[in-house]
Amino acid sequence: MKKNVDVNVTGIHSRPGEPTEKIVTTSMGKYEVLDDGSKIIEYDEKQDTGSGELCVHNKVCISSDGNSMEITRGGDMNSKLAFGKELEYDTAYETPYGTMQMKVVTTSFDFINIRHEEEMKLMAEYELEIGGEVLSDSMIIIEIKNAETV
Repeated sequence: MKKNVDVNVTGIHSRPGEPTEKIVTTSMGKYEVLDDGSKIIEYDEKQDTGSGELCVHNKVCISSDGNSMEITRGGDMNSKLAFGKELEYDTAYETPYGTMQMKVVTTSFDFINIRHEEEMKLMAEYELEIGGEVLSDSMIIIEIKNAETV
């Protein structure tokens, strides 16, 4: 069964020598529990780049045990990121400006299911590395609320 949901995503990025950057997006999306117990959240987001707007389709797959998630982004930017307890994940991050090889090192991951799947929160703290050097210390918080049956 699919449900309509409000998806709130907060990304916080700390880079050496720069002020901390916080990006908050709110979107409508779809939520579904699969037969194996894993969960899927899909939503589109628009990002203002200063020189235009990027449209990105996001698919978040939460493992059935709630110990990891994978985010696939497609559209103007393509990437696949995986987060889980003590997980290191190598990925190619495609942007309109080129592709970067990165490593995502999860330092903390938590999945909180509030009110029996009517409200959920995913939190991952992680480091982004390029060429063995830490590019940023980051956090992503995904909150899913107000589910309605489709």
